[in-house]
Amino acid sequence: MPKEIIFGGEEMPTEEVDWGWEEAFSKFGFEDGDGWNGTDLVAAFLEEQGYETDCDTWGIHNYMIMDVKRAGASIMPDGVDVGYTDPRTWIPKTLQEKLDEEFK
Repeated sequence: MPKEIIFGGEEMPTEEVDWGWEEAFSKFGFEDGDGWNGTDLVAAFLEEQGYETDCDTWGIHNYMIMDVKRAGASIMPDGVDVGYTDPRTWIPKTLQEKLDEEFK
């Protein structure tokens, strides 16, 4: 595990988390719910862009984004299998680009 020098010369263990915004939509994201979770960061960013998000837990597996709405209507097309369908297949391209830029 990497270490970082802190004030006083003591060492404190640190951990680097490598993740992508897509994990906030995945039942198996964030180490299947056992790791650090960035769902709220992705949801907050989407809300800053004018969307609404519905986040919830999936049993004991994960806390994730279950729906994304614009003006009260879901932007998820019919056939999206929540938790399994890659969000890049249904999130508008311009929004994907913003997500990619924010969470690179």
